[in-house]
Amino acid sequence: MARDLLDRFRGCLLGVAVGDALGMPTEGYTAREIRTKFGPVRNMMKAPEGHFHSGLEAGQFTDDTEETLLLAESLIESYGFSPERFSDKLTAWGMAWTLDERLNRGVGFATRSAVESMIAGTTWQESGIALPTCGAAMRAAPIGLLYHGDLNIAKSYADLQSLPTHNSPAARAGAVAVAAGVALCINGFSKKAVLRIAASQARKLDVDFAERLLRVISLQDLNPEDALERIGNSPLASETVPAAFYCYLTLEPEEALIMAASGGGDTDSIASIAGALWGASFGFDWIPKRWLRVLEGRERIENAARGLSELYSMLCRSGVLNLYH
Repeated sequence: MARDLLDRFRGCLLGVAVGDALGMPTEGYTAREIRTKFGPVRNMMKAPEGHFHSGLEAGQFTDDTEETLLLAESLIESYGFSPERFSDKLTAWGMAWTLDERLNRGVGFATRSAVESMIAGTTWQESGIALPTCGAAMRAAPIGLLYHGDLNIAKSYADLQSLPTHNSPAARAGAVAVAAGVALCINGFSKKAVLRIAASQARKLDVDFAERLLRVISLQDLNPEDALERIGNSPLASETVPAAFYCYLTLEPEEALIMAASGGGDTDSIASIAGALWGASFGFDWIPKRWLRVLEGRERIENAARGLSELYSMLCRSGVLNLYH
C-alpha cells in the first residue's frame, strides 16, 4: 500500500498545481466573460494582457500552489508542523516579493498584510488578519496528507497553520474543511461522507460556514453553472471552499477542474482545492498529460509529495502516528 499512498500524495499536490494553473488566466472574470473570452477552459493558457496575472505563461501557478509547497516543505523540514518554521518560510517568501513584485504570484490582501506585518517584526501569533477569505484553505492540503491517520490532529494543525495570515472563524473553518477533506479522501471515504465529515469538523469553528458547505449536497441535481452561481465564487472561504467541494462531489475529475476554471470568480483557488481532493482520492493518473507537460515546478512538487510520504512512514514507524496504510 505504500506505493498507492505515494501516488495519492503526488496526485493531491499535482492536483493543487494543475487546478491552480488552469484557473490562473480566468481568475476574476465572471462565468459569462470566461465563455466569451476563453470558452471552456480545457487547456493551460497564459494570462491575458492587462490581467493581474499578466506575465505568467501557460502552466504557471499562482500563490495558491506556492503557499501549499511552502507549507509542505516546512512540514518536511520540521518533521511535522511547526508554526514558527512555516511563518519563517512565509516571511522569507514575502521578503523576496517585496524586492520583486512579480514573485508574489497574486497574493491576496490578507496574506500580503500579514506577511508584511511579520517582516516588520510582528509575531505569527499576532500577525493574522480577520478577513473570512480562503487564503488559509487553499494551502491546507499538506496537513491533510501528513496527518490523515488522525482527523483531530489534522483539524488542529489546519487551524493553526491558518493563524499567521487568517484568524477569522470562517477562514479557519475553510482550512479545516480542506485538510479534513484531503485526509478523508486518502482513507477512501465516499465523496458524500468526505463532505459531511469535513463540514462537521469545520462546524467546531464556524457554524455558518459548515451549513454553507453542507448545502452543496442539495444542489447536486442542478446544472453545474446554476449550482456554482448559487454557491458563489468570490474569494470568501464560505464560497470558494463549497464551490470546490461541489465540483469534487458532482463531476468527473477532469471536468471538475474545467468547470472550476470556467465558473468565474476565484477560479484558481476553486480548481486547486478540487484538484487536491481528486488527487488524494485517486492519485494522479486522472490528470491529463497535456496539463502535466506544461506544468511548472513539477520536480519541486514531486519532491514535496515524496518527502511528505516518507515523513508519514517514518512517524508511523516511530509510533508518533497511527499506521493506516
